[in-house]
Amino acid sequence: MLLGVRIQNFGLFRDDCIGALLDDIRKTPDGSSLALEAGLDVAHPLNGMEALVGRNHSGKTMFFSFLSFVRESVMNGPSGAAVSGGRTGFSNLMLDEDKPIEATLLFSFIKEGKKTYCEYRLIIAANRHGKPHFDTEILRIWNKDMDDVEEVLSFHQGDGFIVRNGFKTEMEMDDSQTSALRAFGAVKDYYFVNRTYHEIIRWLFVDFPRNFAQQDPEEVAPGGHKHLNINGSNAGNVLQYLKVEQPGRYKELIAKMIEVVPNLKNKDEEAVLKFFRKPDALALYMLLLFDPSPRPLIFLEAPDEGLYHDMVDTLAREMRNYTVLNPGCQIMFTTHNPYIIENLSPDEIWVFCRGDNAGEEKVDIKCAGSIPIVREMYNQGVGMGAIWYAGHFED
Repeated sequence: MLLGVRIQNFGLFRDDCIGALLDDIRKTPDGSSLALEAGLDVAHPLNGMEALVGRNHSGKTMFFSFLSFVRESVMNGPSGAAVSGGRTGFSNLMLDEDKPIEATLLFSFIKEGKKTYCEYRLIIAANRHGKPHFDTEILRIWNKDMDDVEEVLSFHQGDGFIVRNGFKTEMEMDDSQTSALRAFGAVKDYYFVNRTYHEIIRWLFVDFPRNFAQQDPEEVAPGGHKHLNINGSNAGNVLQYLKVEQPGRYKELIAKMIEVVPNLKNKDEEAVLKFFRKPDALALYMLLLFDPSPRPLIFLEAPDEGLYHDMVDTLAREMRNYTVLNPGCQIMFTTHNPYIIENLSPDEIWVFCRGDNAGEEKVDIKCAGSIPIVREMYNQGVGMGAIWYAGHFED
């Protein structure tokens, strides 16, 4: 489960953080509680559901792009990542071309009933010709039984070490485009390296079409597909897979679709299958959230856009159910709609603001839970949507 992200020198972000990092987690809980009661800002670890809110062009989409860049870099190397997903080259990603891009990600994993924190730090720099490469990768672990943090993977410019069962082995990477996390993460013996690697590569960045009425169906490979793709064009194939491989899950999904999708009220299975030839957004989200092998983290850009208000409530409820029924799985989404955050808590909302500070344009990111008036109003029973609509997020 992702608990925190630090982003340095990417796009609008000079040095910003969402959630909590390892040093924050290691602070005593009592100290954090006292600081919160005193009105001071404290780190807020990410939860199962997180909403990113803020005005247009305040950095929400760019934050998703950063995490997508990290994922693609780990999987395929930074050179490929810098030109995929609409990105236009490494030099165009950096805020300061004289500095590298840095990412710090904190995860928590449960092994044999014990929670261990894994912090992965990644530095991607450019050579004299502007080509990006892996400069530094470090994976640190810590749990409450450990006196100090332990580095289990550390590489700098190709040289480093990996730790297995307490024994350190020095290694050398011969390809600056291959991530050490990927190289050793494919080996199950390196448990926390393996867990961190598979957590990152299974992130899903959803890109469902905005106008379903004008959407031309894409050609997809025939047969059953285990997972819905990022644009939902293989929805029928996923239903086919579920019907054969998990008939109980399939029947549950059909019943749920008939229950919640307006166009399918009081219809039957045949109507559901016909509807999925050109489904709407809510139907695709429902299918996505019924994945029998759930993704650890799903990123959604304005999932409520175009939905009627009662359907927004339905979507929010199903998103919450997904995180509750699949412990350790998360959903992070952007929104401009106060309805969808009405049932969230202050610690599940991150506010993005963009402005000038001493003549320098910057992004300010804060947790709604760190705003005293927001927390007080929420404790008094006021919903987060109403608090946002009243303008208190930007006080």
